Amino acid sequence: MRKLLLWIVIITSCTSQNQNQQLTSHEASIFSTTCTKITDLDVLVYAISSSEDTIQYIKIGTDTTSVKPTILFLQGSLPIPLIIDFKDFKHINIPFQYSELIKEFHLIEISMPHTPIEVEKNKLNNQYCFVMDTANQNSFKKKYLKNNYLDNYVSRANIVISDLLNQKWVDKDQIHIIGHSQGAKIAAVIASQNKNISSVSLLGFNAFGRFDENIRRERNNLRQKKITGDEYLNNIENHYKRWEQIHQNPNDYENGNLNWTSFSIDYVSFLLNINVPIFVGYGTEDISAENGDLLPIIFIENKKQNLTVKPYVGLEHNFFEIKNGNPDYQNEGNWNKVINDVLVWMKNNKSNTLK
Repeated sequence: MRKLLLWIVIITSCTSQNQNQQLTSHEASIFSTTCTKITDLDVLVYAISSSEDTIQYIKIGTDTTSVKPTILFLQGSLPIPLIIDFKDFKHINIPFQYSELIKEFHLIEISMPHTPIEVEKNKLNNQYCFVMDTANQNSFKKKYLKNNYLDNYVSRANIVISDLLNQKWVDKDQIHIIGHSQGAKIAAVIASQNKNISSVSLLGFNAFGRFDENIRRERNNLRQKKITGDEYLNNIENHYKRWEQIHQNPNDYENGNLNWTSFSIDYVSFLLNINVPIFVGYGTEDISAENGDLLPIIFIENKKQNLTVKPYVGLEHNFFEIKNGNPDYQNEGNWNKVINDVLVWMKNNKSNTLK
């Protein structure tokens, strides 16, 4: 229960190249991988070092003797460490129960760019993000901001996948990706390019961009009479002006422009280029993902049959129910149900993987 409540606190704060072609200069500079164990947790840390960067990922569970399918979970945004040290216990930043899952799968999660794997709670801001100065809530590390864009996340994940393919404990024919929110966008691009992926699950996924969510949120507030018509008109005009300002300097990473412009793209072309099974799961109360029910129309038009869409009626972005207009964090959410649905779907579609 303590871990569940902690995860609730954390999530309320956050809310076409082929893999077989020649590696980029960044990927080609990899020269070593090391492995260490986290103290007091059954977690292994793998560090892939290059002349430019070190990419770290964790394996939840220390079994490296059994060959199993592998799940790569791609989390959402913000530089939240994968492990938070509360002194009396350590919390693994993953939103679902994994004790049964790791009996059948190896479970992998990649650290955010230039963000330590493990950090003491007192070195994080109020949103559990790693910052340079806790007195300044937004003092994010400059190297993190500079590398906080879509192509970099895709490149880092592909490097990790290449490393996994070299691990004796990985079933090379069963590497699955589950992405949530920002991680779902990254997962969609990877699965469209990397031919080593067996299936991809996209949760809380906006296939049509990111910035557009601001406009749709204002529209929803107007429908629910949370704002007046004049407020709606004023608010969307401000969003348009903000988007224009962002595009005047799209590579400005310190103010977040690079992140906005890199992720605010149409992902439909990537989805249509995926030939393995795709699962899209979202809460119907999730503004960011509410257009997920349009995807089957697009797939039908393009004669694609590898898409499964699962709306979770009444749930929000992190699969909590809505009570009195707000997420009900007092009761257990539905992440475990969603992941179980994904696992059942994954097993049922195993024979449909089109490599």
